[in-house]
Amino acid sequence: MASRKRAANSDQDDLFNEAVSLLLPPRFAIDSKVLGSSVRQLAVPALREICRLQPFSIRRVNGYEAILSSGETLKIISSRTATQLDADLVLLVPEASEPSKIAEALELGEGRWMNVIPTDIGALDAVARRERLAAVTDSWQDAFHLRESRPAENGRAALRGLRRPQIGALHAALAHATRSNEPATIVMPTGTGKTETMLALNAHQRFERLLVVVPTDALREQIAGKFETFGVLKQQDCLDAAAVFPVVVRLSHIPTTLAEVDQIFDSGNVVVTTMQIAGRAEAPVQERMAARASALFIDEAHHIGAPTWARFRSLFVDRDPPLPIVQFTATPFREDGRRVDGEFIYTYPLKRAQDEGYFKPIRFEAVFGLDQADADPAIAEKLGEVLQSDLDAGLNHLAMARCQTIDRARDLHQLYSAMFPQFHTVIVHSQQSTRERRANLAALRRFESRIIVCVDMLGEGFDLPELKIAGLHDPHKSIAVTIQFVGRFTRQDPRLGDATVIANTGVDDIDRSLAKLYAEDADWNTLVEALSTAKIDRQVRRAEMFKGFVGDLSDIPLQTLEPKMNAVVYRTTCDAWEPLRAEDLYNPGVYLGMKVNPHQRVAIFVTRSEEQAGWTTAQHATNVIWDLHMMHWDPAKGLLYISSSAKGPYDRLAKTICGDTARRVEGEEVFRSLHGFNRLILRNLGLTHHQGRGVRYSMYMGVDVADGLDAAKSQSRIKNNVFATGFLDGVPASRGCSAKGKFWSIAPVRDLADWVEWCADIGQAVNDPGITTDGVFKSAMRPRQIGERPAVPPVAIHWPESLLMQIEDRVEIIFDDQPVVFTECDIELLDHERTGPLRFAVRNDLHVAEFEIQFSEGGARYPQRAGPKASIKVGGKVKTLSESFGDDSPQIDFGDGSLLIYSHLYALPDGVAVEPYPADQIEAWDWSRTNIRAESQGPEKRADSVQRHVIDLLLADGEACDIVFDDDGAGEIADVVTLRVTEGLVQVTLYHCKYSSDVTPGARVKDLYEVCGQAQKSARWRDRPSRMFTHMLKREKLRLDKGRSSRFEHGNAAVLKKLKASWQDYRYEFDVRIVQPGLSRASITEEGLHLLAGVETYLLETRAMKLRVIGNA
Repeated sequence: MASRKRAANSDQDDLFNEAVSLLLPPRFAIDSKVLGSSVRQLAVPALREICRLQPFSIRRVNGYEAILSSGETLKIISSRTATQLDADLVLLVPEASEPSKIAEALELGEGRWMNVIPTDIGALDAVARRERLAAVTDSWQDAFHLRESRPAENGRAALRGLRRPQIGALHAALAHATRSNEPATIVMPTGTGKTETMLALNAHQRFERLLVVVPTDALREQIAGKFETFGVLKQQDCLDAAAVFPVVVRLSHIPTTLAEVDQIFDSGNVVVTTMQIAGRAEAPVQERMAARASALFIDEAHHIGAPTWARFRSLFVDRDPPLPIVQFTATPFREDGRRVDGEFIYTYPLKRAQDEGYFKPIRFEAVFGLDQADADPAIAEKLGEVLQSDLDAGLNHLAMARCQTIDRARDLHQLYSAMFPQFHTVIVHSQQSTRERRANLAALRRFESRIIVCVDMLGEGFDLPELKIAGLHDPHKSIAVTIQFVGRFTRQDPRLGDATVIANTGVDDIDRSLAKLYAEDADWNTLVEALSTAKIDRQVRRAEMFKGFVGDLSDIPLQTLEPKMNAVVYRTTCDAWEPLRAEDLYNPGVYLGMKVNPHQRVAIFVTRSEEQAGWTTAQHATNVIWDLHMMHWDPAKGLLYISSSAKGPYDRLAKTICGDTARRVEGEEVFRSLHGFNRLILRNLGLTHHQGRGVRYSMYMGVDVADGLDAAKSQSRIKNNVFATGFLDGVPASRGCSAKGKFWSIAPVRDLADWVEWCADIGQAVNDPGITTDGVFKSAMRPRQIGERPAVPPVAIHWPESLLMQIEDRVEIIFDDQPVVFTECDIELLDHERTGPLRFAVRNDLHVAEFEIQFSEGGARYPQRAGPKASIKVGGKVKTLSESFGDDSPQIDFGDGSLLIYSHLYALPDGVAVEPYPADQIEAWDWSRTNIRAESQGPEKRADSVQRHVIDLLLADGEACDIVFDDDGAGEIADVVTLRVTEGLVQVTLYHCKYSSDVTPGARVKDLYEVCGQAQKSARWRDRPSRMFTHMLKREKLRLDKGRSSRFEHGNAAVLKKLKASWQDYRYEFDVRIVQPGLSRASITEEGLHLLAGVETYLLETRAMKLRVIGNA
């Protein structure tokens, strides 16, 4: 259409009309649907024009007109009309009656062209479609220019082009295409131009039909939009103006027939779809998609994980010849923590991205919250504070508050709107209308709003440089997603400041998550400004371990390795080890490099192997297997430790790096490693013995282990393997060992430093000739099956361990129909008699349900005898407590040191005698102002109670404690908990108070049993300091919610929350105090002293906790 020029005097008219910025909508050459999926081709992209709009009126049609920079005439009207308008372009902007309203509506995408009629692809016959699509890729011939941008400097003009990481990735992809058909993976951090790299590679290679697969619908829309416009390739002079825009299909429905696949692929140059659609299609449909595509691009490849998707991708590999497959990702680690597969042809390091100006540092601001009710206002307050501070500093920043659900977003929107009305907070989520969502985003882009609340969706495909502050109300659980999300806030812009991330460390362990994030690639560490420097020994050891590594395996994430606690141990006689010689054992392409710490003598290497995929007979379908191998040589002990995900043994490897004299530690000496365990229980015992010409293997478990030990002695059977549990250095521990030299533990491992320390502990024991294996096994507790209760007083009963491992909020005890949170429930013995039924109760402050243990048919039952019907709910599953205990029994401790689980009684080894507790060590306090028969102070803080007297004495010593906490009540840790925090150390003291059954102090043992049981039960909190802090904070909140007084007698919740947030930075010492004013030091009997000695021994042997006993004179 010829351009229509306005009269010359119109220039004078323009002087009287205000210039406005108009975002003119794109004009499409094709805009239609095929099988419900959008098909579009751009003719002219969206343009921003500065125009002086002049009113016009023709036959009762009113509007505005202007001349564009292209010379085309534009008329803008506010309602449809049949009147012929003399203009190149006619734009309908509904209800826009003045220039400012027109501009605002266009920003919201509400304009429609009236005289630009796109083609319907469905109206073209097959020949016309083919010709149209071929004309597109033909226009790309020699149209792409691989040129690098250059800033203006030294008088030279700036040069447009691609960024350095884009240039590097393209060269790598083009080189890969010349030498290999394997899938290629390109790692480019968010913000370095990953999407434009995809567009450039497609334009350069001129793929006839490109299939692009993305993880989500939102990203499908974003990526399709980029392919439609060529991104910035034309603006950067990398693509000639004559290059025609591609026809792009947004495949949003699963094709059901081969004909539908053909119809889709005959309608576009680029087909963009999601992993869900591609992965869930029927097998013949998938095969047809692979047959019709010319290449496969996968964006955000770290989302890949489902087997259905993996099978779909394999179809492209199976093509003959295989189709080009290029995977793009911001991180080499998938959401499930595993490594993205494919050959890594290009990785752009994050440190380089920062050095070259693509990223700025991140400030991490922590808030310390118990739960959402606490954390949300704290995060919001910090976000508002940082935003205001940045604005005051002249930085044009915006902030985002992110959460996981729409309901949460609505609540947060109200919170931010109330707290910061001046920032006009907006909200965006998927249930909004398109108009509302666009209006809110436009307000943000115009800086009318400064804060946006969103539900995940802005994590993908939303780019606004001014967005520099992120409040993570529900932090990303996936490290891979967090890399992408946080990366959007760190992009370099000379007009803007540093990014700030705000998160709640008290609930979501985001501190641990971010620590892993920043360590996945060692280069991440340069992006973080540490808010505090850990001073404890562990952190120093970790630093020494990690800083010493050198080598050629750049993408092993050392600080995030969580190795299994296992090793095969070898004796060595070499003067030096040669770990790099491990490469000699592998064929080319299998060994991928090594990292070595020469000072700590630790080496790590990775191997890659392939095997035929089991789910198909296709020859090209293989499973790629990555194996991690770790080695540590201790020259002082002459021991080499090898741990590997590949099957052992590793004799060839040991001899290669430490010489031919390397020999596995074997036979009886391996069982020395069980030395030092207290209350050792052998869980599994494997024996072998020769029978004729063969070898017979026997496995003993549970109570049968005692028979196995006897058989090993009497029948000369050989101990093959043992797995045992117990207590080592004051913590619960497990260890397994095999006569073939393998050792393992089921233990939480934080990093590589833990594994090296564990190896050293093993080596210390196996090298000690003074340790006899007979002595080790004699020290074990021997189990036996019982049919009646032992004639020993029970001291304590413990919840099943599986319940204690649950998150407390997931567990409820239900009394009749009344649910009670687990935090406020307790399990306790009903008596401490030597005879009669073993009875116990589950209770809270209002309800008591009584149970009895019955022994029958080699097992135990737990019928309820009294009280409201008691059930337990774990997650969503409910069963009666009797059933639950039958599945997972509580543990009962007896006064002689034995313990009962089900009908299995574990007794201390023969000959173990405990000396009575020294009477002179019982501390006598002055109780003259106390009613020794009143135990608890209660919410009303009864002044003459035993508990209050303890608290008053603690408060009188103002420097002794940072926290004094009243935890009295069902579910308590202790009646009083005190915390004292010093440099790198938290000292915890648990005070267990008990009232006297008589006004006069005496020797009543019954006054001791219950308080001794409580002391013994409380030892478990030593294992989980963070859970103890959470428990205390939860009980404080429950108390306050009832309108009662605080449990904090000294200190406050904020102090405890801060300690909880950094709990891993401290060592812990736990002590226990038994407080019984009815106990007379002068009158206590031998039975009472033996009872106290049993508790003292238990606390010391299991958790290295010291006991003090406080009584009367």
